[in-house]
Amino acid sequence: MEKEAALPTVEDMIKERVFEIDKIAKFDPHVAQKNYFYETDKTVGAVWCLEPGQDLYLHSHSNVDDIWVCMQGEGVYYPDLEHEIPIRQGMVLLAKPNQIHGMRNTGTERFVFVGFAAGALPMDITRY
Repeated sequence: MEKEAALPTVEDMIKERVFEIDKIAKFDPHVAQKNYFYETDKTVGAVWCLEPGQDLYLHSHSNVDDIWVCMQGEGVYYPDLEHEIPIRQGMVLLAKPNQIHGMRNTGTERFVFVGFAAGALPMDITRY
């Protein structure tokens, strides 16, 4: 007789499906930090943490959409090599495949955003 698989408990579901940004976020005084909190074969999620003056280099991905949700702070978003867009808490930014993107924390407080890449993983990175 086969033994039935145990159903997941609420605690198991919380560990796998509920994330707290303040527990994931880690800062470094020298370089922006990317803190991964999950990855599947279709998406990856990370909390980015930038101290004032730090930047996330200009780059693109050929195989994923990159979505950023600004949670704290203010800065500028680089949608290409020539322009910048002011950004702040509450904004959502999208870079489709092959679209350049990057950002700089131009504020006086820490900048936190949650990034989601969706598409054909693993994602590639082209730096500019």
